[in-house]
Amino acid sequence: MKAALILQTAVLTALVSSGVDAQTTPVGPVTATITQLNYDQIGGVVSGFLIGTNVLLTFREPICGGIGTLGNVGDSVTYSGSARTFTSGLQIVAVTSYADGANTYPPAPAFTKPSPDPLTAGTVTQVNYNPENGAMNGFIFTPAPSGPVPTVIARVNGNAVFVDIGHANATLASLLTVGASVSVTGTLGGAVACAPAGTISEVYASSLTIGSTVYRLPNF
Repeated sequence: MKAALILQTAVLTALVSSGVDAQTTPVGPVTATITQLNYDQIGGVVSGFLIGTNVLLTFREPICGGIGTLGNVGDSVTYSGSARTFTSGLQIVAVTSYADGANTYPPAPAFTKPSPDPLTAGTVTQVNYNPENGAMNGFIFTPAPSGPVPTVIARVNGNAVFVDIGHANATLASLLTVGASVSVTGTLGGAVACAPAGTISEVYASSLTIGSTVYRLPNF
């Protein structure tokens, strides 16, 4: 921590002595070794990496899990970016591309586009409720083993899928009970790359087939 504070002091000194008009130039790709972690003054989280003794790598885009997941002291990394060099000799690089083994920057797109979800048979394993009025607004659905399973970035709890039906009328509410067999057609929602714990796939249902009856849903 003491070394980190020393580095922060060096950065501030460079900014004070040189102003914010240091010339910006492109740099990279450069391959070098992380010698030190740099920390944010609010919360003490990792905010960048020191390369050698005078190059500070900074990252502007949010990263799932934080910047500290991108590397550690001793790692060999390859980076490119825009560099500002101050009279103190300190160079601050706004990183535009970075690789440390499988860890890369910038991060993958944070959201995948919705896609059609084909007719899928399965079983209702849980009923879901609207927190405002208590009405049924969907159900947790486990696709049959032989059926297609939605593939998204964040899926937990096996193949569980949240089927969003908007609002269930009295007929559907009486049919969609735990253990009921149902086939679902709709749109697979886009997935967040850094989804909160417990997130599962979501399908916006356009129709449900229960027995031989097809129920069209006007909500989506």
